[in-house]
Amino acid sequence: MKTTVIGAFPKISDDPGGQDLRRALHRFDRGEIDADALDRVFETVTRAAIAELEGSGIDVINDGQIRWDDLFARFARSWDGVSRGPLERFYDNNTYFRQPVIERPISTGGRTLVRDFELARAAAKTQVKAAVCGPLSFATLAAEDRAYKSLEERTLAVADALAAEIRGLGAAGATLVDVEDPAVVARPDLIALARAAYERLAKAGVPLAIQPYFFPADKVIETLATFPVAQVGIDLCSRDTKALSALGALRTHTVVLGVVDARNTRLETEAEVAKTIEAAAKVVGADRLWAAPTTGLEYLPHDVASKKLAVLVKGARAAMGVPA
Repeated sequence: MKTTVIGAFPKISDDPGGQDLRRALHRFDRGEIDADALDRVFETVTRAAIAELEGSGIDVINDGQIRWDDLFARFARSWDGVSRGPLERFYDNNTYFRQPVIERPISTGGRTLVRDFELARAAAKTQVKAAVCGPLSFATLAAEDRAYKSLEERTLAVADALAAEIRGLGAAGATLVDVEDPAVVARPDLIALARAAYERLAKAGVPLAIQPYFFPADKVIETLATFPVAQVGIDLCSRDTKALSALGALRTHTVVLGVVDARNTRLETEAEVAKTIEAAAKVVGADRLWAAPTTGLEYLPHDVASKKLAVLVKGARAAMGVPA
């Protein structure tokens, strides 16, 4: 069993240097520094996030998504035919995102995240995975669509663009790509459309991990078992769910078990984490389990996020009988 993370790590903290990015962004907005200077700060903060993730003992990390303003921003800025629109609350979180506006058919060269991933691989000593937004979430949360005639057509067009991005990441060396797609569990009525979109993502030829969070997977777990992905994330903390007892449906997938609540400052105990992992291992087997936070730790203060990582690692080791 391995430990991993999902989504973004806190960009700002009270640690020395923890305000550097905030100050750099303000200076950039005032025209006091140029894009190259801002980019160097992003790179420094990214390297620090990678070092902290590795130092916490996480087995498979990402780059902390330090350059991501929200789940869709990197793509809305990069893709031809898409722009960033009005601010909207991101599901039931106290955070906001800019809704994508689709002005014309989407196209991309598929290199939106390649430089980020190459930097992370060069900086990291452990395994690094990549990430993209989910096609159903992008399509259902778009503010306006002037190019496609239906939600189905829009979702599949987004999937094609994301497949190009995944191919680019694969060419850069990515061996696993998270697809962060909360709409898959927020909109169980659209699960068939979601599966069709993932069929297109799978054609990119890179192993995928679907990460649907914030909502229970109970209504869709049987269908998730048919998705052409290597891993399925299951959020056990955000809401009441019976998914733990239903994990047996995921007979051929690795289960990424969300056992640490990334949206609640309450710190789980090592024993709580270990107990949940042990219960899941009885259903699917420890060899097909990864343990993770439920979603990105960016919703928490930096010091709390760090403590959550520590308890995740200690709880996973306890569940496997490894001394702390």
